[in-house]
Amino acid sequence: MSARPASKIALRIFASHGLAYPIATAWAFAAVPVLVVSVASRVGLTLDDEEVAHQVLVRVAWPALGVFALTHVVGLVWAFDRDEMRGRRVFLGAMLALFAIALLVGGSSWIWLMTR
Repeated sequence: MSARPASKIALRIFASHGLAYPIATAWAFAAVPVLVVSVASRVGLTLDDEEVAHQVLVRVAWPALGVFALTHVVGLVWAFDRDEMRGRRVFLGAMLALFAIALLVGGSSWIWLMTR
């Protein structure tokens, strides 16, 4: 087994970093409806709109940051896996799954919020 060139490792990590932004953004948008209802039901009408928006945005950061970090971890697995084909399959499968879950859950949660 030959040593993997540093440029190939860097390129894979860079690719995962680039994909982390749109996937984390999709998860942030997907989480908004559930968190809006959660915050609004908890605080009722006691807070002003800016405070509710602030609380929702603080809560939205957690799923977005979690998926952002997970995307990087999967990129590291791809970069350093001894079996390059398996690493690529894990990476592509994880990226597709993370994005598909965000689209399906986000789309249905927005439809749920708008028809509520």
